[in-house]
Amino acid sequence: MRRLKTSEKVARDIVHDIVSNGLRPGDGLPSEAVMLRQYEVSRESLREGLRLLEVQGLITIRRGPGGGPVVGTVDPANLGRVSTLYFHMAGATYDELFDAWSLAECMLAELAARNPDREARVAAMAPYLAPPSVEDVASEDLEEFVADQGRFHGVVASLVSNRVLELILQTMGLIVSHHAASTDDPRVLHGLIAEGHRQLAKEIAAGHPRAARTLMEEHIGEISTYNRERLGSKVEDLIEWH
Repeated sequence: MRRLKTSEKVARDIVHDIVSNGLRPGDGLPSEAVMLRQYEVSRESLREGLRLLEVQGLITIRRGPGGGPVVGTVDPANLGRVSTLYFHMAGATYDELFDAWSLAECMLAELAARNPDREARVAAMAPYLAPPSVEDVASEDLEEFVADQGRFHGVVASLVSNRVLELILQTMGLIVSHHAASTDDPRVLHGLIAEGHRQLAKEIAAGHPRAARTLMEEHIGEISTYNRERLGSKVEDLIEWH
C-alpha cells in the first residue's frame, strides 16, 4: 500500500480524536488555529484533510462567522456513493448490483433474526408490523417514501450487531434506491414494499432466520425484477457515480 499523504494522515488523526473524545454528530471541532498547533501541519494540509472528511460526509464545514468543522454522521449512503466510483472503474453493471443487493439483504435478514435479544428484535420491528393507512400512502412524497423504505433496511441491519457488516452490506441497497428513484417513481410499488416489510418484520421479530432469509430473497427479487424491466437495456450499463 502507498504511504499516506500528509493531508490523509491529518484526516485520520482527526477521526481518531473524534472517536476517542466521544464526539457526536453536530459537535464542533476545534478552530483552525488550534488544529494547526495540535496536528503540526501546514494550513494547506489541514484544509485538504478536512475536505477529504467533508467529501466522505464524516464532517460538515459551516461557512461564515461562527462556522467551522462539525462532526457528521456515519452514513452508509456516503460509503455507497464513493463505492460507485470503484464499481464503475471495475466495469460493474446495474445487473450485478441487483444480484449483490439480494445477497447482502438476505444475509442481513438472516443475521437480524438470529439476534439473541428477543426484546431488541421485537422493539425494532414493531413499527413495521401494522399496514400503513390510506391517508399515509396518499400524503407521502417521493423523498419521504425513499427515506422510510431505506430506514426499514437500516433497522434490520442494526440488529446484526456487527458494524462492519452493517455498513458494508447496506451500501448496495442504498445505491439501488438512489439510482432506481432517479429513473422511476418507486411509490408505485408501495403495496408490494410495505407488505414485504410487514412479513419480514414478523419473521425477524419471531426469530426465524430461515424464513426471514427466504422472504427477503423473494422481496428483493420482486423489486429487482421491476427495476430491471424499467431499466431495460440500461441494466447492462456501468454503475454511475451519483
